[in-house]
Amino acid sequence: MNRTPTTAVAVPLELLKSRTIRVLTESFQEAFTAAYDEERARKDTAKRRLLTELLGADEFANPQPHEDYRPGTA
Repeated sequence: MNRTPTTAVAVPLELLKSRTIRVLTESFQEAFTAAYDEERARKDTAKRRLLTELLGADEFANPQPHEDYRPGTA
């Protein structure tokens, strides 16, 4: 089986220098950065909420009534 290696598409240099490509690239970078920052903020908020809950939890308190498990009873 003869496979040819895949390569990047050749783009003319003049096209890469065009204002349109630059504007598209910069707008994509700004959108990516905004989305990344939003996701990071959500993740940090979730971490803080979880830490608050964990620090406020009493490991030995059980607010629900305790029932022993007995096989065969419903």
